[in-house]
Amino acid sequence: MVNTKKETKKYTDLTPDEIKAYLSKFRKFILDGKYSIAQNENRQENMDFIEDYKIDTKKEKEILLGIQYDDFCYAVDNDNEEFSHEKLYIFCKCQELDYWGTLENVDIY
Repeated sequence: MVNTKKETKKYTDLTPDEIKAYLSKFRKFILDGKYSIAQNENRQENMDFIEDYKIDTKKEKEILLGIQYDDFCYAVDNDNEEFSHEKLYIFCKCQELDYWGTLENVDIY
């Protein structure tokens, strides 16, 4: 039996201009309301995070628009075959959030 699943690759060699160009497009989508944060049975972690830190739409946008070039970690090939032509850009944003009345610094990926 032959394995036809494409091997995903991790990209750490993107130039600052490539990352900044991606963020420019990303911000336009956010400002135009053309984004969603997956909240389904496959994304329970997202749903728990949003509930635990009481994140509403306004806070979502604030966090997403606050992502900067130096928050970039790496990019990877999308392992979903339907979207295998896409690269997923991974950022880590440290944000102060309210966890049931206690402010915490949280790394958000």
